[in-house]
Formats: sequence, structure tokens, C-alpha cells
Amino acid sequence: MNICPKCERELRNPNQWHYCAKVNIGDLFKGKDEELEFVFDKLLSEIIDWENVTVSATKNCIVFVHNKTFLIVKPMKTQLDLKFYSEKEHTNFPIIKSILWNSKFENHIRVAKLEELNERVFAFIKKSYKLS
Repeated sequence: MNICPKCERELRNPNQWHYCAKVNIGDLFKGKDEELEFVFDKLLSEIIDWENVTVSATKNCIVFVHNKTFLIVKPMKTQLDLKFYSEKEHTNFPIIKSILWNSKFENHIRVAKLEELNERVFAFIKKSYKLS
């Protein structure tokens, strides 16, 4: 991994394009429902122990990378939008959107409460991790 000297984000390639600004993850939760921080903390505590995962923040989302990005968490006013990838389209709840992007599908789940982060949601994210 390479580290950008300006924003300290971990990058795969030395000249890789990225949003170059230091962003504190906590700042992304300002003005949002307080429960969203607890939801994110639960998500982070589960994923951070997976092998070779890096986490960084951009101006409006948190990016989880293994070999490639496998999860993007965007804090919204009352929900977290979880974007992850799969080999096939998913159209059933809890997935609200599944769009073909390059050769894989980009999927979205919205969560607002801790109990919504269940084994099924983590299974989708784990598959995305293995796909990256």
C-alpha cells in the first residue's frame, strides 16, 4: 500500500486518483441522528478485523477497501446508505437498489437502527469483500 503524504489515505498505486483531503470520520455524523454513530461503530467493529481492510473518509462517505473498494458508507440525515458489490442482481429487501456497474452489481441498503445490522446484511458485505 502507498500512503498519500497530504491526506494520509492508503492507496493501491502511488499515483492513484483520490479525493485528497483529511476528513475526520466523526465529522460526517455532525447534524445526523445520534443512533447512526452507534450503527456505524457496530459495522466498523465487525469489519475492521477482516484481513487487510483499510478505512478512510472522504468529504461525504467512509470507504472500506480490501484489494478494491468493497463497501461505501454514506451517513444521511436519518440513515446510513451502505453500498456494496455483488456478481448478481439483488432485488429483495433489504436491498433497495441494485444496478449493473461494469461487470458487477452495485447494491444499496439503508439502515437506521442497530437491530437492522443483522447477519444477512453482514453476509452481503462479506461477499463484496471476497469479490474485491
